[in-house]
Order: sequence, then C-alpha cells, then structure tokens
Amino acid sequence: MFLAAVARPRDGFNGKIGMWPFVRQSPAVRSSRHLPAGTMQTILINEDAEVYQRFVLNLVIPAIKTNFPSANKMVVLQQDNATPHRSINNAVLSAVSTDGWTFVVGHQPPNSPDLNVLDLGFFASIQALQYKVVSRSIDDVFHATLMAFDMLDVEKLEDIFLTLQDVMKLVLKHRGGNFFKLPHLKKDALRRAGTLMANVTCPVSIVREAELALVQNGVIYNQ
Repeated sequence: MFLAAVARPRDGFNGKIGMWPFVRQSPAVRSSRHLPAGTMQTILINEDAEVYQRFVLNLVIPAIKTNFPSANKMVVLQQDNATPHRSINNAVLSAVSTDGWTFVVGHQPPNSPDLNVLDLGFFASIQALQYKVVSRSIDDVFHATLMAFDMLDVEKLEDIFLTLQDVMKLVLKHRGGNFFKLPHLKKDALRRAGTLMANVTCPVSIVREAELALVQNGVIYNQ
C-alpha cells in the first residue's frame, strides 16, 4: 500500500527520504449514498513491476537528491527480492545517475526478514503512531500513516540501524543461521547515560570463524 524509503540518519539528516501510497484518483462510476457519480475518489493500484519502477525513478530518486546529504552521492538502494522489485537494476538506475550522483541496487539476502531494516522497528513504530488517529476512510488511513511517518522520532531510526548491525553480527556468529532472538541493546538507557555507541562492534574472531565456515562448506574458496 505504501513505498517507504529511509536511510541511516547522519550529518543533520533525519534519515527520512519519503513515503508514498500506491493510489490514484479516479471519478466514481456510479452514485452511492455518500458519493455522487463523477466525484473523485482514491483507488488502490497494484504494485506491479511497471508501477514500482515508476515510483522509484520519479519519486524516490528525486527525493534522495533533494534530501540526502550532498557529500554522499554514492547511493545503494537496498530492497527485498519481491518480484516487482526486480524492475530496478543497475542498468535502469544508470539513467538517473546524473549530476555527480551514482545509484546502484543492492538486494537483501532472500528469505531473511531479520535483515530487512524496515521490519526491525520502523513498521511497528509507524503503526503505533497511526493507531492513535481514528480513520473512517481509505483517505484517512493514508493521511494518518503519512502523519505518523512525519512524526517518527529520528532516534527511532538510529536505533533501528543499530539493531540491524547487531543482527548482522548474530548472523555471522550463527554461521548464516537465524536461530537467535532479536537483540535488545538497551539503547534508550545507553542514550540517557550518554554512552550509546555509534556502531555495533564485531570481534574479528567472529568474522574469521564465519569465513572459515564458508570455506568449509564450499561457498567461497580460500585464497
């Protein structure tokens, strides 16, 4: 129903690229009790490959160029592997890599929801804010969701990206498996104490053991 784009907050940038509903305006074909024929109404549109590509190229990319820190013009668009998302690839992005900007695509590992940054607290936070508003129509839902996106605290986005880093460390520690609970870093307490880390550290031993496991399983070759 929505296309949401966020980045890690940095350099005074709050991390919010934008959120866009998959809708269009269309006149009502027939009259109803509350809607005369011809009245413009909001209609959901299916997110197919053509629609997704149009949203990314015409909405997401311009928003990135407008809102992203100008010093960072190499941008990796990370997305999951849903079928419509395959319409965005490096060849397509080369057409919008202008004015010093370079856009490339980076797909998330398949079947790995724990590595989807939006699932690590973003959607839940948006939904919690949205539920505070009574919605009686589809337009009300859209307005409430967009308002929740605007209201989302930048600290929540910072926390989500730290959680992602810790999940990546756990994936390495468990040799690519997902037999672990999502981490709780007590970020709020650390922030209040002024000791919140900028990045989650990963011991070199965990990286080396993960590399060894890949070699032993024939995924990569020792060089």
